[in-house]
Amino acid sequence: MSLTELSFYFRKYLPYAILSCLIFLIFFYSIKLTLIYIESNKTVAVYTNPIFGKVSQPEIPISSSSAGFKFTLDTIDGHPVTATDTAKVYFMPQNNPRFGYSEKIYLIAKSFGFDTEIVKHQLTGKIATFSDKEKTLTIDISNFNFKFDRKVNNDLFTSSQLTIPVRTVIENKAIDFLKKIGRYPDELAKGTVKIKYLKYNPINQNFINVEKSSQAQLVEIDFYRPNIDDYSIATPRFFSSQNYVIMLFQGEEFQIINSQIAFFEKSEEQVGTYLVKTGEEAWSELNSGMGLVVAGTQGQRNIVVTEMKLRYFDPDTYQNYLQPVYVFLGEGDFVAYVQAIKN
Repeated sequence: MSLTELSFYFRKYLPYAILSCLIFLIFFYSIKLTLIYIESNKTVAVYTNPIFGKVSQPEIPISSSSAGFKFTLDTIDGHPVTATDTAKVYFMPQNNPRFGYSEKIYLIAKSFGFDTEIVKHQLTGKIATFSDKEKTLTIDISNFNFKFDRKVNNDLFTSSQLTIPVRTVIENKAIDFLKKIGRYPDELAKGTVKIKYLKYNPINQNFINVEKSSQAQLVEIDFYRPNIDDYSIATPRFFSSQNYVIMLFQGEEFQIINSQIAFFEKSEEQVGTYLVKTGEEAWSELNSGMGLVVAGTQGQRNIVVTEMKLRYFDPDTYQNYLQPVYVFLGEGDFVAYVQAIKN
């Protein structure tokens, strides 16, 4: 074939080749756009297993309603964020008093310095109380949760032997004490520990936080559950745990000033999976007065919310469920919770 003939056939069939390419591209992209449209409109199946039915809202006795506040959202995202589609809800079985509880509560009382030959317990319902002139101890005989308070005054903090040990010593002393009285649950052992440095305020007769150990007279050791599905734990007071020991160190010795364990075991077998409210729904409920404010109001009614996240709420009073909440953090140490489960 000569070049003249090749040129003739090229010019003759080129339009057909171009037309065929165009038809192929139109057909190809039509199919691709159709698949994209189908995918975008596909309903994604979300697995749930709401075995408990309706889950009651967390109870926080120290909280107040979010009604009457005006909230402005000023987060990094700039809008309410949905944490996840679903979340687990754990059943927390309620314990009943067991035979032989008396021996256990007297061991605890002795460890707190009570002369149990003289001081006997008073039982009101499930709460056993030991009390003398200096201290008071209450113990729930069904689960051995307790609260201990020692009377303090400025004389207790004038000793020249007051010391603040290093962090590891503080933690180990607190853990050893809880182990000694048999109230150091496995979950707390797997969780996190935070230390606060405190100073006694004789005017108000309470303790205030200080930043440095060199400014402190005593320490608070807070114990938390481990994270659940990578979500942190929220407590009734948020900035501290309901499971704590406050200790005063004098040389090699220490005194327990205050302590509390308010811990409820969760079931690993009875676990439900529930839909979670969207970020918009939780934000709307906060604004409509359905949120629980636990810290930082200080008389302010206009609150700038700077952070919104999902956490698991660990109660300090018995409740049926361990469940997630949306946590709203704002200026002035403001904290509010909204139940995250969509019933």
